[in-house]
Amino acid sequence: MRLPLLAQQLTLGGSAALEGVMMKSPWAWALAVRLPDGGVHVERHEEPALSQRYPWARLPLVRGVVALLDALSVSYRALARSAELVGGEEEVPKGALWGTVAVSLLIGIALFIVLPGFLSGLLVDPARLPLLYNLLAGLIKVGLLVGYLRFIGRMPEIRRFFMYHGAEHKAIHAFEKGLPLTVENVMAQPRFHPRCGTTFIAFVIVVSILVYSLIPAPEVLWWRLLARVLFLPLVAALAFELLYLSARHEDPLSRLLRGLGFRFQALTVAEPTPDMVEVAIRSTEAALGERVVA
Repeated sequence: MRLPLLAQQLTLGGSAALEGVMMKSPWAWALAVRLPDGGVHVERHEEPALSQRYPWARLPLVRGVVALLDALSVSYRALARSAELVGGEEEVPKGALWGTVAVSLLIGIALFIVLPGFLSGLLVDPARLPLLYNLLAGLIKVGLLVGYLRFIGRMPEIRRFFMYHGAEHKAIHAFEKGLPLTVENVMAQPRFHPRCGTTFIAFVIVVSILVYSLIPAPEVLWWRLLARVLFLPLVAALAFELLYLSARHEDPLSRLLRGLGFRFQALTVAEPTPDMVEVAIRSTEAALGERVVA
């Protein structure tokens, strides 16, 4: 039986977790985790997306930043919860969780935003050649990111995490095509998805080259590096709009952008096993709830 028309009109998102998958519908999110004893734990959280609660959150440019914050919030909570379930750990205090998130963001900004700008400035005069300077900074950023992902991808636990990422993508593809959510149907789907967060990161790098080239007074080192952080919300908003458009159109530019995103996804999305797909299906069904029952 095919899913009803409502299911085919929804936007479903998600992320990998430790031995599991988080799926997010407009009105709730769910987490399914494969437990050490082989069973699957499933939980659902009634939590409408920010875009559902506030009309202004759906405005162009604004929606990108809102969607990013919303997705990060749910993904980190799901990741922490999956660690509790898989490792048998006690519940992580909210203060510690958000403290970890804040430190991770600061480290990420320092390594992938500030450092490339600093290193590029040692090789190219940003005042005379701003576009070349930012292009080089973008290439350095790509090198650091690819090197980091390839390094961690060799770890068995991270490799399994990337496989669950693939299971999440396949389940979303099957849902969007209106197919019954069976292991066979989901396994047959492609592992790359045009709305993936890894593609978003690739688009952030592309957009940052253009936006940062327009920053005034690039000869002042402290301002040049600080501005890269201050303009990050604008870069993220524009990258989201690029992601939004490229995922919904079939023109040559959209296909080119999707291809770029898929090349990056090859670093973070691996082919899952059927038991991983089963977990993704359970998470998808829980996130959708009764609203899409035929």
